[in-house]
Amino acid sequence: MNSCLEFNILIEDMFNSKKPIIQIAYSSKDIVSEAKKWSKQFNIGPFYINEHIKVFEARINGIKGTFDHSSAYGWKENMMIELINDHSGISPYKNGIHHVAWIADNFDKESKVLQNQNCKEVLHARVGNKNGIKFSWFDPGEKIGHFYEIYENDENLKNFYSYVYKESLGWDGTDPIRNITEIA
Repeated sequence: MNSCLEFNILIEDMFNSKKPIIQIAYSSKDIVSEAKKWSKQFNIGPFYINEHIKVFEARINGIKGTFDHSSAYGWKENMMIELINDHSGISPYKNGIHHVAWIADNFDKESKVLQNQNCKEVLHARVGNKNGIKFSWFDPGEKIGHFYEIYENDENLKNFYSYVYKESLGWDGTDPIRNITEIA
């Protein structure tokens, strides 16, 4: 079969979203050293480090559980780059792309759309506090090879993304690793 045709067939099988992917995340065992490496190698930065992020109401494969992860957030051109360390070991994706993410205008509806496309909800939680931003990881299977992550449409989330983006615009390569607490 023609490789272009194979690619088109694969694309047709993939989730088709009108939402733009705003983040691509890569698995990392050491987000600080990886952020330094990405910063130097790809001129991405600054990275904001958030270790052992508090999440609430976590469900793992539909069962109430505990989820612990650390992340580094940077920006490149039109997309956030996240380096993620899943301390809980939920993800089978240990190397390479962990997930692509988008903001869902209607979180519950988007979740159902994904589930109807045979994407299994692996993680559901809130970040920030008990009434915080909802997010979920969905596994579309081996054809894709990484999770989808959807976020609830929230002003705090959009403000965070905007901040990291704006900081990247004037970044001159100095101080590539920063603590998330530096964001006011």
